[in-house]
Amino acid sequence: MSAHHNRAGWRFTINGEQVSEGTYKRRYIAALERELDAAHEKLAAIYELI
Repeated sequence: MSAHHNRAGWRFTINGEQVSEGTYKRRYIAALERELDAAHEKLAAIYELI
């Protein structure tokens, strides 16, 4: 995912596909939430071992 600033304004692309700002932000937040959930699962597994 990336955001590019040019003379026409902000363009948001995901995997080369131009998307709206809202779509970009929703997908970015969803990706962050997945990473956070995975980190919580790993941490829970560590605590189970202790």
